[in-house]
Amino acid sequence: MALTILSIIGIIFTTAGTLSASSISAGPIKIVTSFSILKDFVQKITEGNDAVQIDSIVPLESDPHTYQPTPKDSIALAQADIIFINGLDFEKSIEKMIMSAGFTGKVCRTSDGITPRTEPLDPHLWHDINNAKVYVINITKFLSEHDPTNRCLYKKNEKKFLEQLDLLDRWIRKQFERIPENQRLVVTTHDAFWYFGKAYNIQFLAPVGISTDTEASAQKVATLIDLIKSKNIKAIFVENLASPRLLQQIAEETGLTLQGILYADSLSTTTGPAATYEEMMRHNVTTILQAWEKAAKCQKQ
Repeated sequence: MALTILSIIGIIFTTAGTLSASSISAGPIKIVTSFSILKDFVQKITEGNDAVQIDSIVPLESDPHTYQPTPKDSIALAQADIIFINGLDFEKSIEKMIMSAGFTGKVCRTSDGITPRTEPLDPHLWHDINNAKVYVINITKFLSEHDPTNRCLYKKNEKKFLEQLDLLDRWIRKQFERIPENQRLVVTTHDAFWYFGKAYNIQFLAPVGISTDTEASAQKVATLIDLIKSKNIKAIFVENLASPRLLQQIAEETGLTLQGILYADSLSTTTGPAATYEEMMRHNVTTILQAWEKAAKCQKQ
């Protein structure tokens, strides 16, 4: 089946990819993002430009690490004027599709210019707001270069969005000031929050590594259980894209209960608590803080 899909993709890109790259100014600008967080960033920058159409390959509440593109996705990519991806092996299957098909259109790697954690290579850069600001700057620059007619609009939206991100960062820091740094310990499903932890002095522990397509070893789970007990960690969360089974097992082994859901690699639906990047960050902060404060209250009683 994979070979058949790639064959279809090759034909589609050969006939459509070059045309879309050369006709960006004719008609609506078709933009494709690899996953929902990038789509939210692009929507913020293009707000007010009714001539853009923005689609995301990976649907809401789906895992970019493991998502397998479909022929329908290949058509969307082939017809795109601009494609935005994260890079750093985050959306391997989508990058492979673009490369295998010989797409010659315009691809923006939004993480360019940010120095990533390399041991292991960690693509979850957006969880540090300073990195998110680089994404926004990269997206604005790329759009302005390829759609100069709307450059002023994009720059205006960029300024507004960067100011909102500064306010969000200050709000997060103020929330976490209430918790001593030596008590800022969190367990999550996979190693997706390292940049968040580095930005706000939080230690995140997880049984699964950088990518959700790997499984936790028995030894790693046992080590994590020992750490939870020795450090008296109370904040343990399942992620929105993950099965709660493993974290539930760890919680039972340590006498804890799961404290809520964190969003790492995908936004929620519009009716959920993390429908935009800012809502996702606020939800994660509030959920973590509530668990810490609940634990502190119980210890005092």
